[in-house]
Amino acid sequence: MHPGESNSSYMMEGFIEFITGNNPVAVELRKRIVFHIIPCINPDGVIAGNYRVCMSGNDLNRRYV
Repeated sequence: MHPGESNSSYMMEGFIEFITGNNPVAVELRKRIVFHIIPCINPDGVIAGNYRVCMSGNDLNRRYV
């Protein structure tokens, strides 16, 4: 399960900008935590502004096959 791609992509852009910056909190987090950032799982859905469905209309959060 993952969040809606369009809004989570926007949120992750801000997170990556923060965590790679010079803010003292970000510097300390980088010292203590290994971050694994997964690239976008549904790029065609994000391009179309969809929440969870791909271009063909399948809900990728509920259809596992």
